[in-house]
This record gives sequence, structure tokens and C-alpha cells, in this order.
Amino acid sequence: MVNNAIWPFIPERLVYWYLRLNGFLILENFIIHPDQGHLQRTDADFLGVRFKHRRELLINSMEDDPRVSDCSTFCNVIIAEVKRGQCALNGPWTNPSDENMHRILRAIGCFEEREMEDAAIALYQKGRFQNDNITCRLLAFGNQKGKLPIEGVRQILFSDVIQFIYKRFSDYPRQKSSVANWPRDGRKLRYLFDRCGSEDEFEEEVRKAFGLPRTGNRSEDQ
Repeated sequence: MVNNAIWPFIPERLVYWYLRLNGFLILENFIIHPDQGHLQRTDADFLGVRFKHRRELLINSMEDDPRVSDCSTFCNVIIAEVKRGQCALNGPWTNPSDENMHRILRAIGCFEEREMEDAAIALYQKGRFQNDNITCRLLAFGNQKGKLPIEGVRQILFSDVIQFIYKRFSDYPRQKSSVANWPRDGRKLRYLFDRCGSEDEFEEEVRKAFGLPRTGNRSEDQ
């Protein structure tokens, strides 16, 4: 857990900006409630939805990261977990008997009831379920890859996240310069981009600002 008294920004918000810049509509810290009682069962760091025809700019549309944007169906739904160290999935997301996957799918409402059981089982077993219209996936974010109990879950590292943010600012300097209405951590990212002379320096400063380890790996998959 990062001490917010030391670091004003947290790693989860870095992932938020990565997903937002990739065109996802996002809910943070989505809580799964029990059928009875008041204590929460678990939570998802992020729920995100992206639609197939998303384009930013009419001319020279921005190129999103295929790690999260590649999807053959109309609706691209992600359930994401974020860890400061190794990528990992919390226990409640990997135990089918808890039926938390059933609960979150019902809360999202993207599948009909007749598909709910198959979708939940597929997510528990493979980290992914797809029908003709919707793809739903689990994603794990972290500083290093970890051994996940669900092998099909894609792991995305902070180095990749930071690299994408840098490239988005670099490729579209004018469009991504009007950030006065962004939340404070988004404005900080733009400030660091303007101040840093290279991608490596940007990554170093972002890691420092968001309370991440000074170094990390970069994914081999694109």
C-alpha cells in the first residue's frame, strides 16, 4: 500500500489515465456487494468499456494500444486489477465457489441471464468470454509479471503504461496540451512530459511521482 502522505498520486491512477487515453469509459474501485448483510465481498480496481468504432480526431485518428484496444466485437469490457509489485489477482476473483464473477457480470449488465453462467465460468478458467457482440476480459497491471492462477489473463506492466502515455503526448502535442480541466494527477503527467527531455527521464519522474519502484520490466507482447 502506498502512503499517500508521501506520494500524492497512486499507481492505480496511472492505469486510469492509460485506460482513459485508450478510449475506455471507466469506473474506479467497483464494489461487489453480498446478497445479504452489509460487508462488501470484494472490489475491482477498474471496470472499463470501450466501443469498436471509437476514434479520437476526424483526421489522423489517434492510435490506441492494441494490448487493450484490439477487440473483434462491438463492446470491449475489461475488469482490471492493479498491483504496485508483481501482477496478481485477488483471491475472490479466482475462486468459482465465491461466485463474485457472477455478481460483477450482473452488476455490469452486459450479458443476458442465459449466458451468465457460461461467461462467469469462462472468466474463471480463461480470463475471457466472448459472444457475437461483447468481449469481457480480466487484466492484471503491475511492475513485473507474476504467475497468475488464471493463465489466460493478460499482464500489462507500468513501463508499458508510461511508454504509451509518453507516446500519446509526443505524437499529439497540441491536442493533449489543453489539460486545465483534467484532474490533478493528469495535469502532473503533462507537466512531467513538458519538463523531461526523453522517454527514459519521463518514466523515471513518473515512477517517482506515483510511488512506483524506480525500475520495472517491459512487456514483450504488443
